[in-house]
Amino acid sequence: MYTSFGKVNDRFGFSMSGKFRCAYENTRSYLTTGMIIIGVLVALLAISVVYLLIIARDVPYLASQTLNDIIYGFIYGEANAPNSGAGNTMVQIGYTILGIAFGLFLLLIAVIVFFIILINMRMGQEYGFKADENVFIVTYPEKMHKVVRIEYEDVLGIRCEEWGFFLAPKCVDITIRTKQGELPFRFIHTPMSKANGITETPFNIIRERIGLTYEDEHLLIDRAASVEQKRNFRS
Repeated sequence: MYTSFGKVNDRFGFSMSGKFRCAYENTRSYLTTGMIIIGVLVALLAISVVYLLIIARDVPYLASQTLNDIIYGFIYGEANAPNSGAGNTMVQIGYTILGIAFGLFLLLIAVIVFFIILINMRMGQEYGFKADENVFIVTYPEKMHKVVRIEYEDVLGIRCEEWGFFLAPKCVDITIRTKQGELPFRFIHTPMSKANGITETPFNIIRERIGLTYEDEHLLIDRAASVEQKRNFRS
C-alpha cells in the first residue's frame, strides 16, 4: 500500500519515491486503426478467395469445350478457332492467385506491426514520483520533458474512474483537481491495484494528505506495521 501514515513516518518524517506506468494518450486510436486495417485486409482476402472459387468452378467445362472444338476442327477440317474462354479464365485465376499472395503478405506485415504496437500500448509509459509531507512531484517520461509539482494545499479533490478497451491494458483514470487546473493520469493497473483500487497507487498519498482517507484505514496501517515489527523482533 502506498501510504504516508505509519509509526516510522511519524517518527522520521514522510518521504517516498518510486515509479508507475500510464497508458499512452492515443491507445484507443492506435488499436482501433490497427484492427480496422487488419479487418479490411481479411475481408478483401475472403472476397478474393470466393471469387477464385467461383471462376475456377467453370474451368473443367471450358477446358472440355475447347478440347472438343480442337478435335472437331481436326476431324472435319474446319478452321474453327478453339474457344478462348478457358484461356481467359486461367489468366484471371493467375492474377487472382497473385493478388491473394500479395494480400497475405500485406496481412502478415500488418499483423506484425500491430503486435509491436500492442506490446508498446500494453506496457505504457514510465512515470516517476517523489512525495514528502508538503508536495507530490510527478516526473513525466523523458521525451515529454515535463515535471509537475502538486502542493497538497492546492488540491481540491481526486476523481477515479475505471477505463478499459479491447486488447488495451486495464487502467484507472485518476484526475487530480487543483487550483491551477486538472491533472489526468491513466494509471495502468497492477495486480494489487486491480484488487484494492486507488490505495495501491502512488496517488493514494495525495488522497491521504488532503484528508480523503478513513480512520479505519489508518488503524489498519498501524496494525499491519505493529504485526511486522513483532515478527521482525521474534525472528
